[in-house]
Amino acid sequence: MFRARGVGIGGVNLTLSPDAVEELVERVVKLVLERLDSDASPWSTRKEAAAYLHLPLSRLERDKTIPVHRHGARVLYHRPELDQFLLEA
Repeated sequence: MFRARGVGIGGVNLTLSPDAVEELVERVVKLVLERLDSDASPWSTRKEAAAYLHLPLSRLERDKTIPVHRHGARVLYHRPELDQFLLEA
């Protein structure tokens, strides 16, 4: 049996069978692979970029230091540039 003890308000004890651990691992791997899908576009809309950076949309639009690309009426954010921006911040 796998036994994990969490820390927090009141503490948390969790006991999982090996089958439950295996199922949990498979679900996590599936979610990670879906997010890393090579066909996924590296471009984000305003709303997606704000969620990615954990910022309110108004702050994203107001902050002129965040890299942005404008194509006519479209405003797009390139995730690798956002990652670099976070590393340099």
